[in-house]
Amino acid sequence: MTKSESEKLGIQGLGWIVRRSQQPVPGLTPFYQAAVGLRQLRPAAPSGNVMLWSGDLVMFELSALTVGPDSLARMDDMSFMFRARNFEVAKAALLTVGAIIEREDATPSRRVSVRAPDGMILGLREAQPGASFPPDARADAIWRSGAITLPNTPALPEALQDIASINLRVADPVGMAAFYHDALGLELLGAPSAAGAKLSLGRTVVLELEVGGAQRPILKDRNESPDVWIARVYDHDGLAERLRRKNVTIVNQISITGGKLTYASDPEGHMFGLQQRTLDLLPAGAKDRIEDVLARKLWAELSD
Repeated sequence: MTKSESEKLGIQGLGWIVRRSQQPVPGLTPFYQAAVGLRQLRPAAPSGNVMLWSGDLVMFELSALTVGPDSLARMDDMSFMFRARNFEVAKAALLTVGAIIEREDATPSRRVSVRAPDGMILGLREAQPGASFPPDARADAIWRSGAITLPNTPALPEALQDIASINLRVADPVGMAAFYHDALGLELLGAPSAAGAKLSLGRTVVLELEVGGAQRPILKDRNESPDVWIARVYDHDGLAERLRRKNVTIVNQISITGGKLTYASDPEGHMFGLQQRTLDLLPAGAKDRIEDVLARKLWAELSD
């Protein structure tokens, strides 16, 4: 498969969603496992963080929020939706464990948004077999060929496939679409409008910009944001330099086990991240992380 413009910059796609909550992580983990069917990959980290597999190459990380409750007022600005292959079964699983419905839509496909016990908004979007919309078409092809699974990891429930979208509420969808297209090379999926915009976040995930948000203060540290999406990249330094050249606000740059991680802010104050794990730098015990092994394999199969 030929690389897209963002892939040519070294962005494979969505790699992680980090959820920071004031509720204890051990108490939240069973909800996300039971309600959605996410699979815990490894024992909790020494920090208490828990890593859950959420389909395809995307990890969902539960972490403790270390700042005051005023940050929680911003959490509705970001949500995400799973692609449901059996919408009714997946919806019933959410409601059985106490998720509260916030919104339901029937067109162009069925959707439901719910509020988790920690206040996070997540939802389901019914899969569209035979769809022409590129991310949905790719998801459909992956599903028909055998949905992506991780070795030695239970598959997600039959009703679910993967994360379909990251949804951001913004004040200016047209301006924000231009920002993400210019800064990260994300492909526009149709013409942006005052009502919203869609961009490809790689593979089968869409970045949906929905009108209804407001300008937020630019945060000074990653721990101030309750939610952040992070792209899996293969040219961290080049992308970080690209952001600097375009005067994008860099919030944090940190070293991680075997790699680098940059947190940045869009013009309206929403945080996003770029993370690279380099095989040569990983310690022996981390070289075989199953999600990284699969990601590197699929990346190697792309052509320029």
